[in-house]
Amino acid sequence: MTDIVTVKLDVQNKPDIQYSCDFALTPQVITLIYRLDLPDPSPEGIHPIRAEVEGRAYKLRPTSMGMDRNRRCRWFYRAHPEFWPDWLIQLGAEYRPQRGA
Repeated sequence: MTDIVTVKLDVQNKPDIQYSCDFALTPQVITLIYRLDLPDPSPEGIHPIRAEVEGRAYKLRPTSMGMDRNRRCRWFYRAHPEFWPDWLIQLGAEYRPQRGA
């Protein structure tokens, strides 16, 4: 059986993340999901198997009508390190659980 640990953080002052070609979001809640049987980071330094970044979304294109102020969630997977911002990798390392803790 694989042990899964979830760490949920309320955050402020983190850089906005582009959600798609049309939207970006301002991080407000970050959920980091770790597997304890993967104690070492990936070659890119990523510890969590997934990070979920939730926040207020806004439109990027100035021609778009109005602002979309709905909450959205962007998921980042360890298997796709090219999408992870550096600050999120650092946050994942900082909050990684220790085996047996």
